[in-house]
Amino acid sequence: MNGLAKLRLFIDLNGNLDKGLNAADKKIRKATGDMQSKLNNFKIKNIEAFEAISSQVPGVGAAIGTLANPYTAIAAAAGVAIGVGVKATKMANEWHTKMSAINVTAELTKTKLQSLSDEMLKIGGRNAASLEQVPEAFNRIISAGLDVNTSLHALEPTLRAAKAGFTDIETVASAGIATMMSSGENINRVYDILFETVKEGNAEFRDIAQYLPKIIPLARNVGFALDETAGAFASLTGKLSAEQSTTALQGIMRSLSNNEVIKRLEKMKIQIFDTETNKVRPILDIIKDVDKQMSGLSDKQRMIKFDQLGLDQMSVLGFATLTQDVNGLEKAIDATVNSQGALGKAYQDSLTPMESWKIIQNQLKVEMIKIGEVFLPIVSKVGEGILNIIGYFRNLYKESELFRDILNIIGKVFEWAFKIAIVPIKAVINYMKLAWKAIFDVTEALNGWFEKITGIKGGFLSLYNYIRPYLIWIKEFAESIGNILYDIVTFNFKDVKERIQNFKMPDIGEIKAKIKIETETENDNPDGSPVTPNNGTPGVPVTPTETVRKITNGSQTKNTTINIDSFVKGFTPTHQSINGMSKDEMERWMTEMFLRVVRSAETMS
Repeated sequence: MNGLAKLRLFIDLNGNLDKGLNAADKKIRKATGDMQSKLNNFKIKNIEAFEAISSQVPGVGAAIGTLANPYTAIAAAAGVAIGVGVKATKMANEWHTKMSAINVTAELTKTKLQSLSDEMLKIGGRNAASLEQVPEAFNRIISAGLDVNTSLHALEPTLRAAKAGFTDIETVASAGIATMMSSGENINRVYDILFETVKEGNAEFRDIAQYLPKIIPLARNVGFALDETAGAFASLTGKLSAEQSTTALQGIMRSLSNNEVIKRLEKMKIQIFDTETNKVRPILDIIKDVDKQMSGLSDKQRMIKFDQLGLDQMSVLGFATLTQDVNGLEKAIDATVNSQGALGKAYQDSLTPMESWKIIQNQLKVEMIKIGEVFLPIVSKVGEGILNIIGYFRNLYKESELFRDILNIIGKVFEWAFKIAIVPIKAVINYMKLAWKAIFDVTEALNGWFEKITGIKGGFLSLYNYIRPYLIWIKEFAESIGNILYDIVTFNFKDVKERIQNFKMPDIGEIKAKIKIETETENDNPDGSPVTPNNGTPGVPVTPTETVRKITNGSQTKNTTINIDSFVKGFTPTHQSINGMSKDEMERWMTEMFLRVVRSAETMS
């Protein structure tokens, strides 16, 4: 094999190898990507679970974060214990406040009220409805006139009906209790029928809860049971609105309560009552008889027949609608009659994947309340003790003149001590003013000393201002490196990564620009105008004249005089640039003005 053939073979092998490696890389990336996605989902679920726990137990998140540091673990545990105790006591107090509101109606002894509270906590802990809503729901139920046991029996079905019906507890409780009391059925049977009505009809639970209870008293007066009435209502909502279905069914019930209408119906061979039992026949049988008598008739003939019965417009609408679909009516009534378990199924179907966390949260709240109930009597006793102490001293103050005199003496002692304490505070402030003045004088002296030795105009401050940006650069660079080293030593690798990624060298240009802006801001007057020798007091003649201070410039010596008297006489304190200054601000401003006048005189000389 010659050299060219070997080269071609090598190139082919290399190309095939690259293809194989690329294919393997894609498979590996896909596999690792899928694994990473699963890990992320697992992480999210764990975060949600942890947040559900930490939201109810204060301090847990902070405690877990400090477990890596053994020096803070004990303090964290103590913090969690205190946080749990405080939060639990507060939650228990809020719960028992709501139980007290219930007891206004229930009128139970403390022992029985505590027993009722325990049962309500059990119910709240196993349902998805917020635990805080449980006492409110019970209060709404018992306020309808039910006894405690019946109300407790109705509580859990009401909570589940509200969840399954996606409506508020107030609406559900009102409908459920009203229907139960008017129909004579137990609460579980009521909710089963209501949810089966939702399933068979074309109306939401909220509509059924609003309208069906209005029909039940009329239907029961005629003799119809709740289940067949609800089935008829469900059948009507398939063709009419919930409101129209209500008025139509009410019309039927009123007609079947009218003796004249009943006689006319019986003449048409439509029996309303069973001849053997004298009880009203099932509504389905009555509608079937009406349908037989109306079958084969034209619309006009049907209207004439209904008119002969003496029915009002809504009754005619109800009979006519139900006879249009007798099979549908039969199916709906059969479903409502055999509706046992409908609430339970609707509740299970309504639960979302996150509902389990709501139940866990409720269970955590229940445990917190139980913990709080341990501390609550202690807190109550402490509160009672404090009130007793306050009451004792209040009575002592009223009855004992000696005690009042002692309090007055103590008050005067504190007043005297306060006045004495003011003296050193004022002294400290004065010392601070003197220290500031000394620093200012030393700076001025350094300026003069530096200028004499080096001959550099501007003195020590000029040199400092020149090297200041570089000092700041060194400081910022050292801080950045120091922060990284500190995070490494303390194992704070998350911040180390962020600091390294975001690290950049300080920009000397940016530092100089920042210093320039700060300097320009400091050299502005209070009103924002630039400082000039005559800027501070308009109209004041501050003109340098020859005398007073010697200024040496080469071989010549000049004397300049500043007419301070003229400056003072022409001073205008009401000018807007100084109006509103404090005493200290005025003092600093005057000092700066005199210094600038002197510097101006030097320059002009």
